[in-house]
Amino acid sequence: MCPDVFVSYRNKQRGSALVIAIFIIVVMTILVAALSKMLIGSSESVSYEVLGTRAFFAAQSGMEQGLSQLFPLSATSSYCAPIGVTGSEAEVTVNFTANGLQGCSYTLSCDSGRATAAVTETVYYQLTSTGSCGTGQLQTSRTIQMEVWQ
Repeated sequence: MCPDVFVSYRNKQRGSALVIAIFIIVVMTILVAALSKMLIGSSESVSYEVLGTRAFFAAQSGMEQGLSQLFPLSATSSYCAPIGVTGSEAEVTVNFTANGLQGCSYTLSCDSGRATAAVTETVYYQLTSTGSCGTGQLQTSRTIQMEVWQ
């Protein structure tokens, strides 16, 4: 009598392992899909951050180049001249070929003018440097602006 009860109980349990196995497979598939989506998003975020840093350094390089042309150590300024009452603009675009900033460029513009006070006349320059990096869908740009009074 005991063996018949055991066989009957075992027959009722057939297929439950299959249901548990399918459930585990589905849960693991959802978990892997969610983790891979997070990994792809994180990778894209890091790419934008690196390109943004490179674009900032490209803009910084453009600003330093503009300042060195505006206030050279040995000669007179030739970058933002001539200076008029309404202002004059000059714009330069440079593409980098060095390994560190390859694929990046900066656009430097200079606006100048004169401000007259009661006794003196002050010349001002406004430098704007925009660095951009990347190709295709991954592109970033950073802008730095500086005002210099002389």
